[in-house]
Amino acid sequence: MSEEAAPPPPEDPPMEIHKPKPIHNWREFLKEVGTIVLGVCVALGAEQAVEWAHWRNQVTTARSAIAQELVRVMSNGLERVRETQCVEQRLDAVAAILDQASRTGSLPPVPQINQTHFRTWPDDVWRTVVASQSAPHFPQQELARLGRIYSQEAILSVTNRDEMLAWANLSAMVGPGRRLDPASEAELRKALSEARYYNRAMTLMGGQIARLIGRMDLPFPPDIQSILDRSMRQPLSKAHICGPMETQVPPLYGQAPLSETLNSFRDWKKYPPYVHKAK
Repeated sequence: MSEEAAPPPPEDPPMEIHKPKPIHNWREFLKEVGTIVLGVCVALGAEQAVEWAHWRNQVTTARSAIAQELVRVMSNGLERVRETQCVEQRLDAVAAILDQASRTGSLPPVPQINQTHFRTWPDDVWRTVVASQSAPHFPQQELARLGRIYSQEAILSVTNRDEMLAWANLSAMVGPGRRLDPASEAELRKALSEARYYNRAMTLMGGQIARLIGRMDLPFPPDIQSILDRSMRQPLSKAHICGPMETQVPPLYGQAPLSETLNSFRDWKKYPPYVHKAK
């Protein structure tokens, strides 16, 4: 019995290749091009919308952080305006001592003269915003006003530093009493004039920067009014410069400002280092 031949395996159907239809006229060509251009535009528009939403969120976050920082700057400026008369009166007292010493030829025993405080003028948030490339996405007018505020704050910081150096030079008269030679008198009078100038410059710029910040439409924290009220209404007696001059005369010359701050850290055991321990 002969074996029947096995049927041949079924052939695979031929692969269909979709060939682009030939374009017969300009209308079809423009339709194809328009479809491609529309798709590209939609993709680009979606990408720009995502980027716009991203930068909008970044600007909102940055404005909130800047508002928090500038509240402190505004408070510093207002406090400085309030203290200006106290500083002038203290410098008047120092000038009277120097005038008397000029007549007698010797300085009397002089206690610490309690200079104005050194304040920090923070700009860390602004520096971070500029470095993060968020600043160009602010409204142009707002960005210009913020730039002006922080430029003036930088001048305030340098002026405050120079003011402290003038008070440090004035502290050369603090001590148990000694002869006043012409060279020392000239240096002390120079320091006195510099301290007056810096006091008036700090007052002027402190008031200006407080007004500039107050006019900004920033999302200030809810407790801003209480912060500013404390700056404007707290008793001036809490400011060291507005209190009476010290009575205790240092036994040695070569004194300098910030002695009251240093005294607050004499008992170092009250300020132990805090180390976070992992659980």
